[in-house]
Parts: sequence; structure tokens; C-alpha cells
Amino acid sequence: MKCLEQLLTLSRSFFAILALIFSFSLCYGAEIELKSKVTVSSNYVTLGDIAHIKGSNFEKKLLSEIKIGNVGICSRRTLSKEEIAKRIANFLRKNGVSFREIRITGTDYTTIKSLCVEIDKEHIRKLVEDFIKKNYSKYEVISVPGLSVKLPTNNYKEKLILDSLSDRYARFIYEIYTNGNRFKKFWIPVRIEKKVKVVVAVKPIPRGSKIDPQDVAVREVRKSRARGGTDNLKAIVGATARRDILPGEVIKERDITPNFAVRKNLPVKVVYRRGSLRIELLGIANQDGLIGDIIKVRNPSTGKVILCRVIGNGLVEFVSD
Repeated sequence: MKCLEQLLTLSRSFFAILALIFSFSLCYGAEIELKSKVTVSSNYVTLGDIAHIKGSNFEKKLLSEIKIGNVGICSRRTLSKEEIAKRIANFLRKNGVSFREIRITGTDYTTIKSLCVEIDKEHIRKLVEDFIKKNYSKYEVISVPGLSVKLPTNNYKEKLILDSLSDRYARFIYEIYTNGNRFKKFWIPVRIEKKVKVVVAVKPIPRGSKIDPQDVAVREVRKSRARGGTDNLKAIVGATARRDILPGEVIKERDITPNFAVRKNLPVKVVYRRGSLRIELLGIANQDGLIGDIIKVRNPSTGKVILCRVIGNGLVEFVSD
């Protein structure tokens, strides 16, 4: 093996000591085998990152720490064997170290890629949706800006903080930390909408069919979708569908023909109860009414209008004058 030439000093005393300590171990030639592709976690790239180094412990340590260059966050670069050899030679010359023989083998070109972790917009949207669902369940997220972040490490922590909230908008602070330090901070405006309860179809309801209790349920939907709907199941069950209604659709007044127990301007039987006393008389409904509704009923004999509760088909119960 060929021996290491004289160590030229930048600091004479320091390299003189090194020469004495490592003179024997440096009597070996070193071999550097370049890798074709590498991924690094730092933008500072050393020879040890891109090559297998053979030789004495001192040679391996010295050579592995040679800086080859930088690579940007989430980027790549390619270096030729010739470029790498020049950088090795420059480092050794600058530090007054010379090897009689260093063999560089392996690929002619080395591609260096920095470690890249991308936090995409879907991940951030899910963070926001989970936060709203957990803390403000009466709201639904409509839109989140298409934000994405690239990190040079997979060791990070993130924090989502609600800054403000209204009926239509929420604003969040989104922070990313690496190695205990804040790497990025973003303000995220989010469009939200309040949810309300309405009757929706849970199975297909064909046009012209009567709506049964198992066809519908009360669910929470966005307020804008609920316009024209109702949360009163009694108003929907028993009605006739005016159109085909699909599962998940809000059932609106215009979609049905209500199954009124009492019809406007038609006769009804009025029941008056007080204790054991029960009186029945004839009245004329001034309004359509479902069972349970309070409607106005006119006494055809006197013209007096009274309030009654609908209790059956064509049947009402006196409530008050």
C-alpha cells in the first residue's frame, strides 16, 4: 500500500500531532465507490452520504466528512464522477492533506435527492373537518384553501388553532414544527355553514306513492340544503310524493301532497269535553290541518270562530274561543 504524503499544515502544531498519531493508519490507499442514487435528510451533502468508503478508520472518517455540495428542500441534483473528484481534491489540498492514491469507482453520475415529506391539501382539510366535527358539530366545512407544504424531514409536529368563528366563516392558524422550532405558519380561512334538522328520504320514493314512516328520517344537513324542508315527520308521513325522491334528498313542501286529516271549507265534527260532559257539534274548517295541528273552525250557526286541535280524519277537539 502506498503511504500518506506529508501533512501540510494550516495549523502546524495541530497537523504535526495528527501526523504522529495517524502516520501508520494513513499508509493505506482509499477507495471511494459512488452510489448512483441517494436520498439525504439534510441540504448539506457529504461524501459519506453519496459513497461507500474503504480504507483505514482515519481515511474513512476524513473522507466521509468532505462537503460535496448542497441540495434544496424537496429537490434533486446530479453530479458527475469528475465533479466529485475535484471537490475531494480541493478539500484535501485546502486542508494540507494528500493521499498518494485514491481510487474512485462506481457510477459515472450520482443523483442526490433531498428527503421530502409533502403535507397536501387533503390532509389539511381533514384536520379542519375533524376539528369542527369534534368542537362545533352544528357546523359543516364547505371549503378549505388548496394549501400544501413540503418538509425536508418526516419528523415534524403540527398544530391547528381556531382564531375566529362566525356563522359562515372560520379562521385557523396552522403551524408546523421541526426539531422543536416553528418551520412554517399559515392563516387558513375556511367557509362553513350551520346544520339544521330536516326530514330526508332514506330509500327511493316513487312519484305518486304514499310516504311511509320507514321511508324517511330526520337528519342534519347544511342550512342552504334545508330550505323548504321541515323537521316535522307528521307533515311528511302519509303524504303523497309529487315526484321521484332519491335517498338523501330533503323532502320539501313542493315535493308532496299532504295527507290532511281536515280540509279547508269542509265540514268537521267538533268535540267539546269538560269533565264527564261531552258535546259534539258540526263546524266548518277554515284551514287544512294534519293530526295534531291547531286550526280555526267556524260554527255555521253562529259564525263564531274557535280554535280546535285535529285529532282524526274530519275530527277536531275544542281548545279555546
